[in-house]
Amino acid sequence: MATVPTRDLELSLLERARALFKPLTANPTSTQETENLAPTRICIAGIDEVGRGAIAGPLAVGIAVIDGGEGEPPAGLTDSKQLTAKRREAMFEELAAWPAAWAVGTATATEIDKEGLTPALRLAAFRALDALAKSGYNPQIVLLDGSFDYLTPPSDLFSATDSGFPSLPIADSCPPRTSPKVTTLVKGDAKSVVIAAASVLAKVSRDRLMSDLADPGYGWAKNKGYASAQHMAAISQLGLDSYHRLSWTLQGVSSATVAQAWNNRRERPAQSPQVFSTQKG
Repeated sequence: MATVPTRDLELSLLERARALFKPLTANPTSTQETENLAPTRICIAGIDEVGRGAIAGPLAVGIAVIDGGEGEPPAGLTDSKQLTAKRREAMFEELAAWPAAWAVGTATATEIDKEGLTPALRLAAFRALDALAKSGYNPQIVLLDGSFDYLTPPSDLFSATDSGFPSLPIADSCPPRTSPKVTTLVKGDAKSVVIAAASVLAKVSRDRLMSDLADPGYGWAKNKGYASAQHMAAISQLGLDSYHRLSWTLQGVSSATVAQAWNNRRERPAQSPQVFSTQKG
């Protein structure tokens, strides 16, 4: 039986955020005051990713934001992995209307191959945060599923350069965004309702994206880019597509097949990352 998380943790963090951050004033009088300022809207967020273990398609990072005024979440909301695809789809519209705001950012297979997995996760998360900023939400505290904080950029600029960490300019239309305080939470999607919301929103958004891809026979709609037996059999017949992660070692796939896929990718336009958010319903 799936564990259904409550809002107790999130509401306590909201109280903490309200105590830590001062409302934004029009004319700060000192540098210290400027550093302690926060947007008038105090909110916290939950973050979860999907697609890490796929061999094709994008990574997707979901972020759900609450400010205390959203009410109770949809009945039965829990970790997306504990819900059937049918239940996730049935819950999606109600869930999308529940948080104060939400967004799902993606990083393409090309970006994963170029930057590496961790920078690609950060890139997808930043895209989602920027979409939230456009809606006026800059969470002060975030709960991140897992034990590893991939959201916070490396403090060593040289290590950031060596890892290929991408430059992430903020669009002019985005309000200034300060770095949120990150709290990692192991199995957070089963303990935190806002992480669970982010998990389901990201999972459904990515599943829909994969199902809509042009498919020469890989079975995207069924396998969602994961290495099913049918998917691997299709690769043996069709080779690798531009949506495959070519930097990954795939058992049974020859180096010649991988080299051909790299050549094909150079001849095709780069895939465009997508962002789904409250603004798009």
